[in-house]
Order: sequence, then structure tokens, then C-alpha cells
Amino acid sequence: MSSIFVIVVVVSFLFGVRKPLYGCIAGTIAAGISYYLFIKSFDLLIFFVVIAVGLILSLIVAYFSSWFFSGFRGGRRHTGPSMIGGFGKGQTAHRGSGIILSDEERKGMKPEHRKK
Repeated sequence: MSSIFVIVVVVSFLFGVRKPLYGCIAGTIAAGISYYLFIKSFDLLIFFVVIAVGLILSLIVAYFSSWFFSGFRGGRRHTGPSMIGGFGKGQTAHRGSGIILSDEERKGMKPEHRKK
């Protein structure tokens, strides 16, 4: 019985990265198919309980995977700074925020921007 829920977690995690609803649907379908394949005696009441628990579990796992992977660069709705400070679009992307300038670049700067 635990192998069914392991399959549900893996399938809903993989499909839920981009769209949590797709992960929920895929996890529920995986619960039904794995119950049919792994359990020898088919009982309709237990089947519906497994489907209901698979639906709830896959919804939670899919939303978690979507939330977890949404902050990485290239993830969905990525508008914030990158994970590497000083090279992103955020507040640290101003001149001299970790980027080491050469002497030629420093000489070509306007006097008010020259710090060193």
C-alpha cells in the first residue's frame, strides 16, 4: 500500500513543477492505476479511499514542488534578482556591487561614479 503513495508523490512532484493542477491530476490517475496493478483483491470502497487520499496528497505535493522550484532562475514568473548577488536585476545590480572593474574601466568612468 505504501508503494502506491510513493508513486503518487513522485508523479505529482514531477508534473507539479510547472502547473500544480496537472500534478494533482497526474497523481490521482497514478493512484488509481497503481492500486489496480499492485492490489490483488479489488474492493470499490478501498479504491475510492485510495483515490481520495491520492488526490489530497498529490495536490499538496504538487503545490509544494511548484512553490519550491519557482524561485530558481528561469522558473515561472521569475522577476526578482538572481541567486548570485551582484549579477541580477535586483537592488545589488548597480555599478561596483561585486563586479571588479579594471583600471581602464575605472579611468573611463565619470568622476562622480569613481569610488576608488
